Amino acid sequence: MTMSAMNLRALRTIALAALVALGCPVLFAGQAAGQTTVGGVAFGSYVNALGVMAQSPVAMLPDTGGMAVGEADTFGVPSALSAQWLDATTTGAVDDAVSTSQSSSELEDVNVLNGLITADIVTAIASSYQNATGAASGSDGSAFTNLVVNGASVTSDVAPNTQVALPGVGYVVLNEQQVTGNGVSSSGITVNMIHVYLQSLVGGLLDPLTGQLIGGALTTTGEIILGSANSAVGT
Repeated sequence: MTMSAMNLRALRTIALAALVALGCPVLFAGQAAGQTTVGGVAFGSYVNALGVMAQSPVAMLPDTGGMAVGEADTFGVPSALSAQWLDATTTGAVDDAVSTSQSSSELEDVNVLNGLITADIVTAIASSYQNATGAASGSDGSAFTNLVVNGASVTSDVAPNTQVALPGVGYVVLNEQQVTGNGVSSSGITVNMIHVYLQSLVGGLLDPLTGQLIGGALTTTGEIILGSANSAVGT
């Protein structure tokens, strides 16, 4: 891991810890309806493929609020993925002026499906807030460094929910985003920077004359997620 990456992680951890130390009030789960709550989840990698289900350490905002961290030096599943320096963080606070939640996930040296997808750094950031005028969420700061998909370099500025075919494997959604809430009293967002959907052809008949498969349907049989961050605020 580079010294700059280590410094960035250290600065982010110190800043988040400072929010907690300042005594920012965070609500407990299960408080009365009508009160504002915050939530957040982040993790580096998840695999459900090749008969294996595994996940790197998860950072989940506790019932008492504050901050949670999930870290691992390395994480991997043979033939599915490998990654290093996985860092997941989530924090949330409730305030009369503005309530906020932010989650982040960063990992390095990413290799998916034996080099089918690679990246030097993958960063996912999910932020939500609510104030007197409304609620909103965003993914500012989410990015890729040197992303390569199926042998082709991909610009770091990837539009949300960009889908790329992976012939013989399935497809991948880059910068996958799902927004929830009404934008007035609640808002949330989930960001998955790399989400591979593994697919297999189910059904159909083999034409004995041509050797071609007739009919059948592609069915999702597994998935691989790298760089996941979720944040939510609402009443």
